Amino acid sequence: MFARKIFWLAAAAALCASLPVLSIHAAETAAAAESEQQEAKEYELDTTTFHMGTVVQIKVFGKTPEETKRFAQIVEDEVVRFDDMMSVHKDSPLNNVNKHAGEKVEVTPEIAEMTREALTIADMTHSAFEPMIGPLVNLWKIGFGGDHVPSDEAIKEAIRRVDHRHVRVTEESGKWFMQIGRDQNVDMGAIAKGYIGQKLAEKLKAAGATHALLDLGGNIVAMGEKYPGTPWRIGLQSPDKSRGAYFAVVAASDTNVITSGAYERNFEKNGHRYGHILSPTTGQPVATDIASVTIVDKNGARAYALCTALFAMGWEKAEAFLLAHPDVHAVLLKDNLKDVLVSEALRDKIQPYDPEVSIRLLKQS
Repeated sequence: MFARKIFWLAAAAALCASLPVLSIHAAETAAAAESEQQEAKEYELDTTTFHMGTVVQIKVFGKTPEETKRFAQIVEDEVVRFDDMMSVHKDSPLNNVNKHAGEKVEVTPEIAEMTREALTIADMTHSAFEPMIGPLVNLWKIGFGGDHVPSDEAIKEAIRRVDHRHVRVTEESGKWFMQIGRDQNVDMGAIAKGYIGQKLAEKLKAAGATHALLDLGGNIVAMGEKYPGTPWRIGLQSPDKSRGAYFAVVAASDTNVITSGAYERNFEKNGHRYGHILSPTTGQPVATDIASVTIVDKNGARAYALCTALFAMGWEKAEAFLLAHPDVHAVLLKDNLKDVLVSEALRDKIQPYDPEVSIRLLKQS
């Protein structure tokens, strides 16, 4: 039997001066046994920063305030390192590939690994997820100040440059190289945060952390359990309601819970809403009857990329894809905001919160 008590740590400000800290707590857990009383202390540190164009919120735990602060600093340093490495909005190693389109460019092992994963998923989804979507993203700029519909000519020209089959990733003498087609532009925005979140968890585990919760703009990494025997509970946002209003909650331990939808990044023009997920075929924001897709997967990169792909496919094709890939576990919310399709593997992990939704389990062989 575990009892848990939270109290403020008086030295919080002094310990956390170098971090943008929201709060630091000490969680004291007393375990009673017949022969003896054992008491274990655990300290919690919550921080919020802004990187990669999104809010990064973390919750880490340690045996001492110093260890807890060290874990938080590891996450901060790694997020900055990955942002400097993979951003296409600054002078970065990944953006260097774009600047030298058509040439073989040396890249980091992380960029090579993520790109190989991206190419695999692009093939797997027949380009419903397309890592070379950059020309269209740069044209529309949805979520980055874009507020107009490009001309048909501009869209047609951008589509011509979108094709992941021109990308090559090679290793030579322990070094990694990447080459894209001439005039192409790589954009890993639909996979990078999933990949980075997974790497952050691996780094924390290597440093000795046993559990943490990482939120990279809605891309959730549930590392370990919240408490011994108690999983993290991750809310699935209701697209038509204010943040924090959930249609369902997923229990998660040592996995990623990642959601995609067009309800946060979009603009309206002449009464029509344009979402940020673009079709490499039409060059337009995807026309879909799905409101949101959530993937639960230990592989964060795969989860994030597949969210985008299934959203773009639409309800019927997404369901067919899930039937053909039983190792992909998903929650689909239809655009009527009532019908929910859930992989049977998640039946004991999902709890509906909105009484108006109707859940149908999908049996995947």
